[in-house]
Amino acid sequence: MSDRGQMLSQKSDRLGKLAARSLDTLESLLQDRELCLRERAAIGLKILELAGESPPPSPPKDSQFLPGRFVRIENFLSPAENRQILELAIANQSQFVASTTTGDVANYRESSILYATHFPDYYQFFQDRILHTLPTVLSKLNHPRFSVDQVQMQLTAHHDGDYYKIHNDASSAKTKTRAITYVYYFHRYPKTFSGGELQLYDTEWRNGSASAGERSTIIEPRNNSIVFFNSRCQHQVLPIRCSSGQFEDGRFTLNGWLRRTINN
Repeated sequence: MSDRGQMLSQKSDRLGKLAARSLDTLESLLQDRELCLRERAAIGLKILELAGESPPPSPPKDSQFLPGRFVRIENFLSPAENRQILELAIANQSQFVASTTTGDVANYRESSILYATHFPDYYQFFQDRILHTLPTVLSKLNHPRFSVDQVQMQLTAHHDGDYYKIHNDASSAKTKTRAITYVYYFHRYPKTFSGGELQLYDTEWRNGSASAGERSTIIEPRNNSIVFFNSRCQHQVLPIRCSSGQFEDGRFTLNGWLRRTINN
């Protein structure tokens, strides 16, 4: 070995020993509880640097991943309460209006809506039931608790050929305070339609825009069951088939959103 090669080898050995001693020193400092958390974090990063490792990259601050979690509660109402809302829907058939989207996008949603002003007593009853259930729902969704500013509600009817393409419920200035979406299913029994499943997606938010992930869950519309999920998650209603063409044979939901107060 040349003199230069020997010098480089000795230098490398010395640096290796110094790095090892530095690691030992830093490791002992890391155990010192008198150091604040910020100082210990800086030491941990230095250890990774000396070990030739890089800390995992932090996600961009404008990016957020939302798993498509949901909570389903079967037999949410009594049989009598369940029959009452179906009878109310059928009795008010003439009051239903065509549904729209926030951006008035054509060919994106087909269904009809009965607004809660047509069933104020049932709205109050159902709102109370939702709010009573909310703490348990938030716990199961692993969602932070929030102060509820408003419970929005509408009665939606889906019939043959109806659908709602992929969207989320909190993507505009008007809807940004929607925190939790709920969908209560009710229909004639036995069921006289097919399809109409809710497809709920893992969702990534980036630069204020949401995109559906590869993983999704198909949720069957079961009579007298209710589903809760994060309003920011992408979801869609798959097409409905109802061969009878009768209004009362459709897929009905009481659905809406729990809005958080603006300072939450």
